[in-house]
Amino acid sequence: MKKQTFIYLHIGYWLLVFVQVLLVALGTGVLGTQIEWGLFLRIVLPVKLIQTACAAAFFYVNYLLLIPLFLKKGNIFKYIVSLVGAILVFAPLYYYLEQHFYPLIGWKSYELDLTFSFATMVVLSSNFLNIFLALLLSYLMDWRTMRVEKEIAEKEQFKTELAFLKSQVNPHYLFNTINDIYALAQQQSEEAPEALLKLSELLRYMLRESDDAYVPLAREIAYLENVIELQRIGQKGKAFIGFKVEGEVKDQKIAPLILINFIENAFKHGVFKDADEPIQIELSIAGKQFGMLVKNKISTSGKDKTGGIGLANVKRRLALIYPQKHQLRIDQQNSTFTVDLNIAL
Repeated sequence: MKKQTFIYLHIGYWLLVFVQVLLVALGTGVLGTQIEWGLFLRIVLPVKLIQTACAAAFFYVNYLLLIPLFLKKGNIFKYIVSLVGAILVFAPLYYYLEQHFYPLIGWKSYELDLTFSFATMVVLSSNFLNIFLALLLSYLMDWRTMRVEKEIAEKEQFKTELAFLKSQVNPHYLFNTINDIYALAQQQSEEAPEALLKLSELLRYMLRESDDAYVPLAREIAYLENVIELQRIGQKGKAFIGFKVEGEVKDQKIAPLILINFIENAFKHGVFKDADEPIQIELSIAGKQFGMLVKNKISTSGKDKTGGIGLANVKRRLALIYPQKHQLRIDQQNSTFTVDLNIAL
């Protein structure tokens, strides 16, 4: 709740209390005498306004001072004594207002003469609700503050964990790519400048554009295309990789670097040189539903055993970013490894 809204609620509550006090005065105060409205406005209205202000002052002394200073620190006895003391402070004022101003207009609120002890009882009974509300509001605000602080802590933890997971994208692939480009440069290959440009775009996306929580799906796909093309260059044109995108990509957004790990896993453990069983990467978009299918034949050469982010890490990222909004199926049958991912964007 915004601070301004909270203040308006307090003001509205005390206005309602003031109206209720006036209605009670009109209902109980006239004892056989028709009061003039001029006197009512000059005497009764200001008296009830002051009494309402006293009730508000008593409420906030309890809410802002006594409860935090004594009750919340476990000093129940001191709190009760202080509360009684506050009542004894406001009772004389209540007594004085009722006893000395109303007789001026031949009007009194009670048929019995108002004694100081009776005034104390009146103040206590009339403020019993305010005592309860002060206690309730104080502990509700504490609960709300704790909840907000918990939410902030959880969000910070969420951001920290995501940043940590994102930072673990396997650098081994980048090292291999740099080595491949270096080899192309030594051979004075015409592919070297293009490969260097694609690597530059890839790094720019990873280091700058992926800082946002969500990025255009088109940019994520372009990033994947650069990764695939660099892999083809690294395999010297002998890599059989099928890449297909179906559906409307425009205006869709996705968490950055959420797909690369599945493709990297296929490159790391898959077979490139089998034209009959190429690495298949298929992306599909239907409305707000995004699908990714990655299928590869498992290599038996035991190549590239360097660890990276791993499937466990990307599963964690999916759970954090798309809770209850994604389905991930990983299947290994015979020599084929399949990843089937669906996300509600």
